[in-house]
Amino acid sequence: MEQKNDKLQEQRFRIKFSPTIIGLCIAILALCGVGIGISVWRIVNFGVKTINDVLKYPFLIAVCVFCIAIVVSLLIRSQYIVDEKYFITQYGFIKSKFVINEITSVLLDQDVQKLTIHFGEAYTLVSVSPEWNEALVRALLAVNPNIDYGFTLTDKKE
Repeated sequence: MEQKNDKLQEQRFRIKFSPTIIGLCIAILALCGVGIGISVWRIVNFGVKTINDVLKYPFLIAVCVFCIAIVVSLLIRSQYIVDEKYFITQYGFIKSKFVINEITSVLLDQDVQKLTIHFGEAYTLVSVSPEWNEALVRALLAVNPNIDYGFTLTDKKE
């Protein structure tokens, strides 16, 4: 006899970054590349003559590599995950878990196309592609059908 798999499949939604954030990430990557390049160039051309040089150049290279790792992980692994129990926000290496059954309401702001997820008194703001807003809400409702879902409409002033 076959058993039915009642588990919900994990769903992932990429975080939508603004052009400003993407531009800042590119600028950080460029500055880190320049920092590594200048440090290597100074080591090759001038050598490591003092203890100050031994500490300064490898430290600058290590800081630049660390910054590159943070920014790349932020760009690649920033997502929202909905599984059978948790709503997970992941920004690079940083993860936060929220129990879906504790979600009281979800509000879609039509002006900025962002979702606000309320957990009683606390809330989190979700920024995904506008086409994915409904899919994200449906994934949350599949786990907890008691979530109140609403949206805001504002009159545009001329």
